[in-house]
Amino acid sequence: MILFGLRDIGSINACLPVINILKDKEIPVSVYAEGVASKYLKDKLVFFSECQTDDLLDFTRPSLVVATAANKGGTVPIGLTVEAKQRNLPVVFVEEMWSGHSAFQWKVLPDGVCVMDEFAKSLILRSWPNYPESHIHITGSPVFDKLVSVQTNIDRYYLRKNLGLSEDWPIVFFPGLNPVSGMIQAVPMLVESLNDLGIPVYLVLRDHPTVSFTEAAIYHGFLKNLRIGKVIDSSKLATNEVNAGSDIVVGVFSTMTVEACYLRKPVLTIWTPEIGRLLLEITNNNLTEWPIVNLGASLKAESVGEIKNCLRKIFSGDTATMLDAQQKHFKTDGLSGVRVAKAILSYY
Repeated sequence: MILFGLRDIGSINACLPVINILKDKEIPVSVYAEGVASKYLKDKLVFFSECQTDDLLDFTRPSLVVATAANKGGTVPIGLTVEAKQRNLPVVFVEEMWSGHSAFQWKVLPDGVCVMDEFAKSLILRSWPNYPESHIHITGSPVFDKLVSVQTNIDRYYLRKNLGLSEDWPIVFFPGLNPVSGMIQAVPMLVESLNDLGIPVYLVLRDHPTVSFTEAAIYHGFLKNLRIGKVIDSSKLATNEVNAGSDIVVGVFSTMTVEACYLRKPVLTIWTPEIGRLLLEITNNNLTEWPIVNLGASLKAESVGEIKNCLRKIFSGDTATMLDAQQKHFKTDGLSGVRVAKAILSYY
């Protein structure tokens, strides 16, 4: 039996396809969920929750443990990994995004790691310099497997229809982030830039699912200052529907901006020294830049003036260089989940 330990939504979305693949192979799987994962998985599958790690392992008696990344650790991933290794159980760490491993001080390292790309592999080796490269498996991220069949032209049509958008204005999507301090900086910068440009848009802002109503209200207040265009409530739709149907994606370092690269959307990353320090803090000094910017797959703006310049570039259709970088670095064949499952089973 294989035991998955889940805590954050990103890790859940990466592992659910893998769990289904393993079950289809008639391999017994159990899931332990804590924190946000307990609420998110409530109606999706049966799982164990909020129990002592030794009791969990005594009851499930796994042959292998899969640990996943979390923004704030509980039992997952460190406690679960330590307890499993004390019982001589193999542990595979599944990292759905760059540098998820770096938020923690690892007391004992996993036997294998699944990462999304070569850059993610290099970050693992930077953190764990003596770790055997052969134990790092470049699988892609199953989070993005679903995008292989997305047809953005159709999604754009239905998004406009479902939201009742009658004007031929660009849809600018701003996916949320947690911690919210990055949003508190970036949202007013975007609103001021749009006002200065004088080009009407539909502005759609979505909160990160872990952000509370009180926290979100702080940066939502800036939206009332938009004088050109219209702020749109998209709460009746799923976030990925909005992302797929939008014309432009603007963000800080949200997973949705990475998804937008796979969808070949014009992407703008808003950056300030404070946002940079926030990313450094979250990744334990492992990421100084959001990788989609490094790879040329997103424009980057550090001031209201730079946001305006980038938006002018996007509105004029000057996005060929960005699109080339997206096509080069963000490919999916829909088989990342299969590769993760194969890597896990190599330790089973």
